[in-house]
Amino acid sequence: MHEMNDFPPLFLPHKRKKTKKKKTKKKQKNHHKKMASKFNFDELANETLSSQQEETKKKKETKDNDDWQNHPMFWEKGENGNCEDWFDENSDEFQALKALLQDDDDLSVKEKAEMQKQKGNAQLKYKMQKMYARKAVEEYTLGIALCEDALKQGGRLLVENKIEEDKELKEDKEEEEEEKERERKEIQTILSQLYNNRAFAALNLGNNKRCIEDAEKCLELDERNIKAYFRAATACKNLFDYEQCLKFCKRGLEVEKDAPELKSLKKVAKKRYEMEKEEKEKRLEINRGSEVLAKTLTRTKKIKWGPPRLHTGQRLPEYDEQANVFAFFTLIVYPEFDQTDVIQQFRENDSFKAHLDVLFDPNGPPLPWDEKNEYDRNSVGLYYETNAVKPYEEEALAMKIAEYAGGDVKETMMQSELELNLEAHRTDPRDRKFVQLKSENWTLEDVLKEKDYVVSGHPTLFCVVKGSAFEKRFLDGQWTY
Repeated sequence: MHEMNDFPPLFLPHKRKKTKKKKTKKKQKNHHKKMASKFNFDELANETLSSQQEETKKKKETKDNDDWQNHPMFWEKGENGNCEDWFDENSDEFQALKALLQDDDDLSVKEKAEMQKQKGNAQLKYKMQKMYARKAVEEYTLGIALCEDALKQGGRLLVENKIEEDKELKEDKEEEEEEKERERKEIQTILSQLYNNRAFAALNLGNNKRCIEDAEKCLELDERNIKAYFRAATACKNLFDYEQCLKFCKRGLEVEKDAPELKSLKKVAKKRYEMEKEEKEKRLEINRGSEVLAKTLTRTKKIKWGPPRLHTGQRLPEYDEQANVFAFFTLIVYPEFDQTDVIQQFRENDSFKAHLDVLFDPNGPPLPWDEKNEYDRNSVGLYYETNAVKPYEEEALAMKIAEYAGGDVKETMMQSELELNLEAHRTDPRDRKFVQLKSENWTLEDVLKEKDYVVSGHPTLFCVVKGSAFEKRFLDGQWTY
Protein backbone atom coordinates (compact mmCIF):
# COMPACT_ATOMS: atom_id res chain seq x y z
CA MET A 1 0.00 0.00 0.00
CA HIS A 2 1.25 3.44 -0.94
CA GLU A 3 1.85 6.03 1.74
CA MET A 4 -0.32 9.11 1.47
CA ASN A 5 2.58 11.27 0.38
CA ASP A 6 3.25 9.00 -2.62
CA PHE A 7 0.02 9.99 -4.37
CA PRO A 8 -0.29 12.99 -6.69
CA PRO A 9 -1.94 16.09 -5.29
CA LEU A 10 -5.36 14.67 -6.13
CA PHE A 11 -6.11 13.60 -2.59
CA LEU A 12 -3.76 15.49 -0.25
CA PRO A 13 -4.90 15.20 3.37
CA HIS A 14 -6.43 18.31 4.87
CA LYS A 15 -4.40 20.10 7.53
CA ARG A 16 -5.77 19.65 10.98
CA LYS A 17 -6.61 22.72 12.96
CA LYS A 18 -4.48 23.30 15.99
CA THR A 19 -6.41 22.68 19.20
CA LYS A 20 -5.95 24.68 22.31
CA LYS A 21 -4.69 23.01 25.44
CA LYS A 22 -7.36 21.75 27.75
CA LYS A 23 -8.35 23.99 30.59
CA THR A 24 -7.70 22.86 34.08
CA LYS A 25 -10.50 21.04 35.84
CA LYS A 26 -11.00 23.97 38.19
CA LYS A 27 -11.34 26.54 35.41
CA GLN A 28 -13.65 24.23 33.47
CA LYS A 29 -15.86 23.77 36.52
CA ASN A 30 -16.13 27.52 37.15
CA HIS A 31 -16.73 28.18 33.48
CA HIS A 32 -19.57 25.66 33.32
CA LYS A 33 -21.23 27.13 36.39
CA LYS A 34 -21.01 30.63 34.93
CA MET A 35 -22.42 29.60 31.54
CA ALA A 36 -25.14 27.21 32.73
CA SER A 37 -27.51 30.01 33.66
CA LYS A 38 -27.13 31.63 30.25
CA PHE A 39 -27.98 28.52 28.19
CA ASN A 40 -31.17 28.43 26.14
CA PHE A 41 -31.42 24.78 25.12
CA ASP A 42 -33.65 25.44 22.07
CA GLU A 43 -31.19 27.96 20.73
CA LEU A 44 -28.29 25.63 21.48
CA ALA A 45 -29.97 22.78 19.60
CA ASN A 46 -30.59 25.00 16.56
CA GLU A 47 -27.02 26.28 16.60
CA THR A 48 -25.66 22.74 16.85
CA LEU A 49 -27.82 21.53 13.93
CA SER A 50 -26.82 24.51 11.83
CA SER A 51 -23.15 23.88 12.59
CA GLN A 52 -23.43 20.21 11.59
CA GLN A 53 -25.13 21.10 8.31
CA GLU A 54 -22.41 23.63 7.51
CA GLU A 55 -19.70 21.07 8.24
CA THR A 56 -21.41 18.49 6.01
CA LYS A 57 -21.65 21.06 3.21
CA LYS A 58 -17.94 21.89 3.49
CA LYS A 59 -16.97 18.20 3.38
CA LYS A 60 -19.12 17.69 0.28
CA GLU A 61 -17.55 20.71 -1.44
CA THR A 62 -14.08 19.41 -0.59
CA LYS A 63 -14.91 15.95 -1.98
CA ASP A 64 -16.41 17.48 -5.14
CA ASN A 65 -13.26 19.53 -5.66
CA ASP A 66 -11.05 16.49 -5.18
CA ASP A 67 -13.16 14.24 -7.43
CA TRP A 68 -13.81 16.67 -10.30
CA GLN A 69 -12.07 14.36 -12.71
CA ASN A 70 -14.88 11.81 -12.31
CA HIS A 71 -17.57 14.29 -13.35
CA PRO A 72 -19.67 12.81 -16.22
CA MET A 73 -19.44 16.01 -18.27
CA PHE A 74 -15.88 15.05 -19.23
CA TRP A 75 -16.65 11.46 -20.26
CA GLU A 76 -18.97 10.08 -22.90
CA LYS A 77 -20.45 6.59 -23.26
CA GLY A 78 -18.47 4.10 -25.32
CA GLU A 79 -19.72 2.66 -28.63
CA ASN A 80 -20.60 -0.70 -27.15
CA GLY A 81 -21.23 -2.23 -23.75
CA ASN A 82 -17.74 -3.71 -23.47
CA CYS A 83 -16.02 -0.44 -24.29
CA GLU A 84 -14.64 1.84 -21.59
CA ASP A 85 -16.18 5.32 -21.48
CA TRP A 86 -13.98 7.93 -23.16
CA PHE A 87 -13.05 11.53 -22.61
CA ASP A 88 -15.42 13.94 -24.38
CA GLU A 89 -13.11 16.28 -26.29
CA ASN A 90 -16.05 18.22 -27.75
CA SER A 91 -17.64 19.17 -24.43
CA ASP A 92 -17.94 22.88 -23.63
CA GLU A 93 -16.16 22.30 -20.34
CA PHE A 94 -13.11 20.80 -22.01
CA GLN A 95 -12.99 23.54 -24.64
CA ALA A 96 -13.05 26.10 -21.81
CA LEU A 97 -10.08 24.40 -20.10
CA LYS A 98 -8.17 24.36 -23.38
CA ALA A 99 -8.87 28.06 -23.95
CA LEU A 100 -7.58 28.93 -20.48
CA LEU A 101 -4.37 27.05 -21.12
CA GLN A 102 -3.91 28.64 -24.55
CA ASP A 103 -4.35 32.11 -23.06
CA ASP A 104 -1.44 31.54 -20.69
CA ASP A 105 1.36 33.63 -22.30
CA ASP A 106 4.01 32.62 -19.79
CA LEU A 107 4.72 29.32 -21.58
CA SER A 108 5.13 28.32 -25.21
CA VAL A 109 2.93 25.64 -26.77
CA LYS A 110 5.79 23.18 -26.56
CA GLU A 111 6.26 23.87 -22.86
CA LYS A 112 2.54 23.58 -22.16
CA ALA A 113 2.34 20.23 -24.00
CA GLU A 114 5.37 18.94 -22.12
CA MET A 115 3.72 20.00 -18.86
CA GLN A 116 0.54 18.07 -19.77
CA LYS A 117 2.60 15.01 -20.66
CA GLN A 118 4.34 15.06 -17.28
CA LYS A 119 1.01 15.47 -15.48
CA GLY A 120 -0.40 12.47 -17.32
CA ASN A 121 2.70 10.40 -16.59
CA ALA A 122 2.36 11.18 -12.88
CA GLN A 123 -1.21 9.85 -12.92
CA LEU A 124 -0.23 6.68 -14.80
CA LYS A 125 2.04 5.65 -11.94
CA TYR A 126 -1.20 4.48 -10.35
CA LYS A 127 -2.64 2.96 -13.54
CA MET A 128 -4.17 0.01 -11.71
CA GLN A 129 -6.79 2.42 -10.37
CA LYS A 130 -9.17 3.44 -13.14
CA MET A 131 -9.63 6.90 -11.66
CA TYR A 132 -5.95 7.76 -12.22
CA ALA A 133 -5.87 6.24 -15.71
CA ARG A 134 -8.85 8.42 -16.63
CA LYS A 135 -7.15 11.49 -15.22
CA ALA A 136 -4.07 10.67 -17.29
CA VAL A 137 -6.23 10.50 -20.44
CA GLU A 138 -7.59 13.96 -19.66
CA GLU A 139 -4.12 15.45 -19.21
CA TYR A 140 -2.78 13.87 -22.41
CA THR A 141 -5.88 14.91 -24.37
CA LEU A 142 -5.42 18.53 -23.34
CA GLY A 143 -1.79 18.42 -24.49
CA ILE A 144 -2.76 16.77 -27.79
CA ALA A 145 -5.41 19.43 -28.45
CA LEU A 146 -2.89 22.24 -27.89
CA CYS A 147 -0.34 20.65 -30.25
CA GLU A 148 -2.83 19.91 -33.01
CA ASP A 149 -4.31 23.40 -32.90
CA ALA A 150 -0.86 24.91 -33.15
CA LEU A 151 0.17 22.69 -36.08
CA LYS A 152 -3.07 23.47 -37.94
CA GLN A 153 -2.30 27.19 -37.79
CA GLY A 154 0.93 26.69 -39.68
CA GLY A 155 3.25 27.28 -36.77
CA ARG A 156 1.99 30.77 -35.88
CA LEU A 157 1.39 29.79 -32.27
CA LEU A 158 4.53 27.72 -31.92
CA VAL A 159 7.04 30.45 -31.57
CA GLU A 160 5.04 33.67 -31.38
CA ASN A 161 6.04 34.26 -27.77
CA LYS A 162 9.74 34.00 -28.50
CA ILE A 163 9.79 35.57 -31.94
CA GLU A 164 7.62 38.51 -30.94
CA GLU A 165 10.21 39.50 -28.34
CA ASP A 166 13.15 39.06 -30.65
CA LYS A 167 11.46 40.22 -33.86
CA GLU A 168 13.58 43.32 -34.21
CA LEU A 169 16.75 41.29 -33.70
CA LYS A 170 15.90 38.77 -36.44
CA GLU A 171 16.23 40.51 -39.76
CA ASP A 172 16.95 37.38 -41.67
CA LYS A 173 13.64 35.81 -42.83
CA GLU A 174 15.27 32.42 -43.44
CA GLU A 175 16.47 32.23 -39.87
CA GLU A 176 12.93 32.86 -38.62
CA GLU A 177 11.54 30.09 -40.86
CA GLU A 178 14.20 27.69 -39.63
CA GLU A 179 13.22 28.49 -36.06
CA LYS A 180 9.57 27.78 -36.87
CA GLU A 181 10.45 24.48 -38.55
CA ARG A 182 12.56 23.42 -35.58
CA GLU A 183 9.71 24.25 -33.20
CA ARG A 184 7.24 22.39 -35.43
CA LYS A 185 9.34 19.22 -35.31
CA GLU A 186 9.67 19.50 -31.55
CA ILE A 187 5.90 19.83 -31.23
CA GLN A 188 5.41 16.76 -33.45
CA THR A 189 7.80 14.80 -31.24
CA ILE A 190 5.85 15.71 -28.11
CA LEU A 191 2.57 15.01 -29.91
CA SER A 192 3.70 11.49 -30.85
CA GLN A 193 4.67 10.87 -27.21
CA LEU A 194 1.30 12.13 -26.00
CA TYR A 195 -0.52 9.80 -28.41
CA ASN A 196 1.65 6.87 -27.37
CA ASN A 197 1.08 7.53 -23.66
CA ARG A 198 -2.65 7.97 -24.13
CA ALA A 199 -2.72 4.66 -26.01
CA PHE A 200 -1.17 3.05 -22.93
CA ALA A 201 -3.80 4.66 -20.68
CA ALA A 202 -6.58 3.45 -23.01
CA LEU A 203 -5.14 -0.07 -22.89
CA ASN A 204 -5.26 0.02 -19.08
CA LEU A 205 -8.88 1.16 -19.24
CA GLY A 206 -9.76 -1.75 -21.52
CA ASN A 207 -10.54 0.54 -24.44
CA ASN A 208 -8.68 -1.44 -27.09
CA LYS A 209 -10.07 0.38 -30.13
CA ARG A 210 -8.95 3.76 -28.76
CA CYS A 211 -5.56 2.29 -27.97
CA ILE A 212 -5.10 1.18 -31.59
CA GLU A 213 -6.21 4.56 -32.94
CA ASP A 214 -3.77 6.49 -30.75
CA ALA A 215 -0.91 4.06 -31.42
CA GLU A 216 -1.42 4.47 -35.18
CA LYS A 217 -1.40 8.27 -34.83
CA CYS A 218 1.81 8.01 -32.87
CA LEU A 219 3.38 5.87 -35.59
CA GLU A 220 2.37 8.37 -38.28
CA LEU A 221 4.59 10.87 -36.47
CA ASP A 222 7.29 8.43 -35.31
CA GLU A 223 7.40 5.13 -37.19
CA ARG A 224 10.25 3.83 -35.00
CA ASN A 225 8.32 3.85 -31.71
CA ILE A 226 8.49 0.22 -30.56
CA LYS A 227 6.15 0.76 -27.62
CA ALA A 228 3.40 1.98 -29.96
CA TYR A 229 3.70 -1.19 -32.07
CA PHE A 230 3.51 -3.37 -28.96
CA ARG A 231 0.52 -1.55 -27.50
CA ALA A 232 -1.41 -1.67 -30.77
CA ALA A 233 -0.60 -5.36 -31.20
CA THR A 234 -1.69 -6.12 -27.63
CA ALA A 235 -5.00 -4.30 -28.16
CA CYS A 236 -5.59 -6.31 -31.37
CA LYS A 237 -4.95 -9.54 -29.48
CA ASN A 238 -7.46 -8.46 -26.83
CA LEU A 239 -10.01 -7.97 -29.63
CA PHE A 240 -9.16 -11.44 -31.04
CA ASP A 241 -7.95 -9.78 -34.26
CA TYR A 242 -4.86 -11.94 -34.61
CA GLU A 243 -4.24 -11.05 -38.25
CA GLN A 244 -3.94 -7.33 -37.41
CA CYS A 245 -1.91 -8.20 -34.31
CA LEU A 246 0.62 -10.02 -36.48
CA LYS A 247 0.87 -7.03 -38.83
CA PHE A 248 1.80 -4.69 -35.97
CA CYS A 249 4.31 -7.23 -34.64
CA LYS A 250 5.99 -7.61 -38.04
CA ARG A 251 6.17 -3.84 -38.57
CA GLY A 252 7.72 -3.38 -35.14
CA LEU A 253 10.25 -6.15 -35.64
CA GLU A 254 11.37 -4.53 -38.89
CA VAL A 255 12.38 -1.55 -36.77
CA GLU A 256 13.91 -3.58 -33.94
CA LYS A 257 14.32 -7.23 -34.89
CA ASP A 258 15.19 -8.45 -31.38
CA ALA A 259 12.40 -6.70 -29.46
CA PRO A 260 11.54 -9.47 -26.92
CA GLU A 261 7.95 -8.42 -26.15
CA LEU A 262 7.03 -8.22 -29.83
CA LYS A 263 8.67 -11.57 -30.61
CA SER A 264 6.77 -13.27 -27.79
CA LEU A 265 3.47 -11.67 -28.79
CA LYS A 266 4.01 -12.58 -32.45
CA LYS A 267 4.51 -16.24 -31.53
CA VAL A 268 1.22 -16.36 -29.61
CA ALA A 269 -0.71 -14.43 -32.28
CA LYS A 270 0.65 -16.59 -35.11
CA LYS A 271 -0.45 -19.81 -33.41
CA ARG A 272 -3.94 -18.48 -32.71
CA TYR A 273 -4.25 -16.97 -36.19
CA GLU A 274 -3.43 -20.30 -37.83
CA MET A 275 -5.97 -22.09 -35.62
CA GLU A 276 -8.59 -19.47 -36.44
CA LYS A 277 -7.79 -19.67 -40.15
CA GLU A 278 -8.10 -23.46 -40.12
CA GLU A 279 -11.42 -23.21 -38.29
CA LYS A 280 -12.65 -20.59 -40.75
CA GLU A 281 -11.76 -22.80 -43.72
CA LYS A 282 -13.55 -25.68 -42.06
CA ARG A 283 -16.66 -23.56 -41.55
CA LEU A 284 -16.55 -22.43 -45.18
CA GLU A 285 -16.35 -26.04 -46.30
CA ILE A 286 -19.30 -26.91 -44.05
CA ASN A 287 -21.26 -23.97 -45.44
CA ARG A 288 -20.61 -25.10 -49.00
CA GLY A 289 -21.64 -28.64 -48.13
CA SER A 290 -24.73 -27.36 -46.30
CA GLU A 291 -25.83 -25.38 -49.32
CA VAL A 292 -25.46 -28.45 -51.53
CA LEU A 293 -27.37 -30.63 -49.05
CA ALA A 294 -30.20 -28.10 -48.66
CA LYS A 295 -30.48 -27.76 -52.43
CA THR A 296 -30.52 -31.55 -52.89
CA LEU A 297 -33.17 -32.12 -50.22
CA THR A 298 -35.52 -29.35 -51.35
CA ARG A 299 -35.05 -29.32 -55.12
CA THR A 300 -33.91 -32.78 -56.11
CA LYS A 301 -35.61 -34.91 -53.44
CA LYS A 302 -38.60 -32.54 -53.01
CA ILE A 303 -38.39 -32.96 -49.23
CA LYS A 304 -39.80 -30.27 -46.92
CA TRP A 305 -37.79 -29.81 -43.71
CA GLY A 306 -38.68 -27.88 -40.56
CA PRO A 307 -37.57 -27.48 -36.92
CA PRO A 308 -37.85 -30.38 -34.44
CA ARG A 309 -40.83 -30.73 -32.10
CA LEU A 310 -39.41 -33.61 -30.07
CA HIS A 311 -36.43 -33.65 -27.70
CA THR A 312 -34.56 -35.95 -30.05
CA GLY A 313 -33.67 -32.70 -31.81
CA GLN A 314 -32.41 -32.09 -35.32
CA ARG A 315 -30.93 -35.16 -37.03
CA LEU A 316 -29.45 -34.62 -40.47
CA PRO A 317 -29.50 -37.40 -43.08
CA GLU A 318 -26.27 -39.11 -44.06
CA TYR A 319 -25.37 -39.64 -47.70
CA ASP A 320 -24.44 -43.14 -48.82
CA GLU A 321 -22.16 -42.53 -51.80
CA GLN A 322 -22.03 -46.16 -52.91
CA ALA A 323 -25.81 -46.58 -52.99
CA ASN A 324 -26.39 -42.93 -53.97
CA VAL A 325 -29.15 -42.58 -51.36
CA PHE A 326 -29.74 -40.75 -48.08
CA ALA A 327 -30.06 -42.59 -44.77
CA PHE A 328 -32.28 -40.96 -42.12
CA PHE A 329 -32.47 -41.13 -38.34
CA THR A 330 -36.11 -42.24 -37.91
CA LEU A 331 -38.16 -42.34 -34.72
CA ILE A 332 -40.99 -44.85 -34.15
CA VAL A 333 -43.35 -43.60 -31.41
CA TYR A 334 -45.79 -45.80 -29.46
CA PRO A 335 -48.18 -43.08 -28.26
CA GLU A 336 -50.33 -45.40 -26.12
CA PHE A 337 -47.40 -46.09 -23.78
CA ASP A 338 -45.15 -43.07 -24.53
CA GLN A 339 -42.40 -45.40 -25.72
CA THR A 340 -40.08 -45.12 -28.72
CA ASP A 341 -37.80 -47.11 -31.00
CA VAL A 342 -35.02 -45.67 -33.13
CA ILE A 343 -33.95 -46.72 -36.61
CA GLN A 344 -30.53 -45.13 -37.00
CA GLN A 345 -30.11 -45.80 -40.73
CA PHE A 346 -33.45 -45.80 -42.52
CA ARG A 347 -32.46 -45.45 -46.16
CA GLU A 348 -34.89 -43.59 -48.36
CA ASN A 349 -35.44 -46.60 -50.64
CA ASP A 350 -36.05 -49.05 -47.74
CA SER A 351 -39.62 -50.30 -47.31
CA PHE A 352 -41.46 -50.03 -44.00
CA LYS A 353 -42.22 -53.74 -44.24
CA ALA A 354 -38.54 -54.61 -43.95
CA HIS A 355 -38.08 -52.58 -40.76
CA LEU A 356 -41.37 -53.78 -39.19
CA ASP A 357 -40.21 -57.36 -39.71
CA VAL A 358 -37.15 -56.56 -37.56
CA LEU A 359 -38.99 -54.54 -34.89
CA PHE A 360 -41.68 -57.21 -34.39
CA ASP A 361 -39.66 -60.38 -35.00
CA PRO A 362 -41.71 -63.22 -33.45
CA ASN A 363 -38.49 -64.86 -32.33
CA GLY A 364 -37.31 -61.67 -30.64
CA PRO A 365 -37.71 -60.73 -26.95
CA PRO A 366 -41.17 -59.46 -25.86
CA LEU A 367 -41.76 -55.75 -25.48
CA PRO A 368 -41.42 -55.02 -21.74
CA TRP A 369 -44.13 -52.33 -21.72
CA ASP A 370 -46.66 -54.44 -23.70
CA GLU A 371 -48.07 -56.50 -20.82
CA LYS A 372 -51.10 -57.70 -22.82
CA ASN A 373 -48.95 -58.69 -25.81
CA GLU A 374 -51.18 -56.69 -28.16
CA TYR A 375 -48.34 -55.30 -30.28
CA ASP A 376 -47.23 -57.94 -32.81
CA ARG A 377 -46.31 -58.04 -36.47
CA ASN A 378 -49.86 -58.46 -37.76
CA SER A 379 -51.74 -56.15 -35.36
CA VAL A 380 -49.85 -52.86 -35.70
CA GLY A 381 -50.31 -50.02 -38.15
CA LEU A 382 -48.18 -46.93 -38.88
CA TYR A 383 -49.25 -43.28 -39.15
CA TYR A 384 -47.42 -40.10 -40.09
CA GLU A 385 -48.45 -36.53 -39.22
CA THR A 386 -49.08 -33.86 -41.84
CA ASN A 387 -48.39 -30.14 -41.34
CA ALA A 388 -46.49 -30.79 -38.12
CA VAL A 389 -44.47 -27.57 -38.64
CA LYS A 390 -43.90 -24.97 -41.34
CA PRO A 391 -40.92 -25.85 -43.56
CA TYR A 392 -37.69 -23.82 -43.79
CA GLU A 393 -36.85 -21.89 -46.92
CA GLU A 394 -33.87 -23.36 -48.77
CA GLU A 395 -31.44 -20.67 -47.55
CA ALA A 396 -32.63 -20.99 -43.94
CA LEU A 397 -32.33 -24.76 -44.14
CA ALA A 398 -28.73 -24.42 -45.37
CA MET A 399 -27.93 -22.21 -42.37
CA LYS A 400 -29.49 -24.70 -39.96
CA ILE A 401 -27.59 -27.58 -41.51
CA ALA A 402 -24.36 -25.58 -41.21
CA GLU A 403 -25.06 -24.87 -37.53
CA TYR A 404 -25.55 -28.52 -36.70
CA ALA A 405 -22.75 -29.80 -38.90
CA GLY A 406 -20.37 -27.28 -37.31
CA GLY A 407 -21.04 -28.62 -33.85
CA ASP A 408 -22.45 -25.33 -32.52
CA VAL A 409 -25.79 -26.88 -31.55
CA LYS A 410 -26.38 -29.84 -29.25
CA GLU A 411 -28.06 -32.96 -30.58
CA THR A 412 -30.84 -32.61 -28.03
CA MET A 413 -32.58 -29.32 -27.27
CA MET A 414 -33.90 -27.88 -24.02
CA GLN A 415 -37.62 -27.11 -23.89
CA SER A 416 -37.08 -23.32 -23.95
CA GLU A 417 -34.85 -23.55 -27.02
CA LEU A 418 -37.31 -25.90 -28.68
CA GLU A 419 -40.23 -23.54 -28.18
CA LEU A 420 -38.21 -20.52 -29.32
CA ASN A 421 -37.18 -22.24 -32.54
CA LEU A 422 -40.71 -23.48 -33.19
CA GLU A 423 -42.45 -20.15 -32.69
CA ALA A 424 -41.88 -18.88 -36.24
CA HIS A 425 -42.74 -22.29 -37.73
CA ARG A 426 -45.68 -23.25 -35.57
CA THR A 427 -48.78 -24.50 -37.42
CA ASP A 428 -52.44 -24.35 -36.49
CA PRO A 429 -53.32 -27.62 -34.64
CA ARG A 430 -56.49 -27.82 -36.73
CA ASP A 431 -54.34 -28.28 -39.84
CA ARG A 432 -52.43 -31.23 -38.38
CA LYS A 433 -53.64 -34.70 -39.16
CA PHE A 434 -52.48 -38.28 -38.59
CA VAL A 435 -52.53 -40.22 -41.86
CA GLN A 436 -52.26 -44.00 -42.06
CA LEU A 437 -49.51 -45.51 -44.17
CA LYS A 438 -51.15 -46.67 -47.39
CA SER A 439 -49.02 -49.76 -47.70
CA GLU A 440 -46.18 -51.42 -45.81
CA ASN A 441 -44.43 -51.70 -49.14
CA TRP A 442 -44.11 -47.93 -49.23
CA THR A 443 -40.58 -46.64 -48.91
CA LEU A 444 -39.52 -43.78 -46.68
CA GLU A 445 -39.09 -41.70 -49.83
CA ASP A 446 -42.79 -42.15 -50.60
CA VAL A 447 -43.74 -40.57 -47.26
CA LEU A 448 -41.16 -37.79 -47.52
CA LYS A 449 -42.61 -36.70 -50.87
CA GLU A 450 -46.20 -36.53 -49.64
CA LYS A 451 -47.70 -33.09 -50.29
CA ASP A 452 -48.46 -32.08 -46.68
CA TYR A 453 -45.65 -33.98 -44.95
CA VAL A 454 -42.93 -31.82 -43.37
CA VAL A 455 -39.96 -33.46 -41.65
CA SER A 456 -39.85 -32.09 -38.09
CA GLY A 457 -36.16 -32.48 -37.24
CA HIS A 458 -36.19 -36.06 -38.52
CA PRO A 459 -38.78 -38.52 -39.91
CA THR A 460 -41.25 -39.70 -37.24
CA LEU A 461 -43.86 -42.50 -37.48
CA PHE A 462 -46.56 -43.43 -34.93
CA CYS A 463 -47.35 -47.09 -34.24
CA VAL A 464 -50.69 -48.22 -32.77
CA VAL A 465 -52.76 -51.41 -32.65
CA LYS A 466 -55.23 -51.43 -35.56
CA GLY A 467 -58.89 -51.34 -34.54
CA SER A 468 -58.10 -50.72 -30.85
CA ALA A 469 -59.91 -48.27 -28.60
CA PHE A 470 -56.71 -46.23 -28.32
CA GLU A 471 -56.47 -45.92 -32.11
CA LYS A 472 -59.91 -44.27 -32.11
CA ARG A 473 -58.90 -41.81 -29.38
CA PHE A 474 -55.62 -41.19 -31.22
CA LEU A 475 -57.37 -40.32 -34.48
CA ASP A 476 -59.98 -38.21 -32.67
CA GLY A 477 -57.26 -35.91 -31.44
CA GLN A 478 -57.36 -37.02 -27.80
CA TRP A 479 -53.61 -37.66 -27.80
CA THR A 480 -51.08 -34.89 -28.35
CA TYR A 481 -47.37 -34.40 -27.87
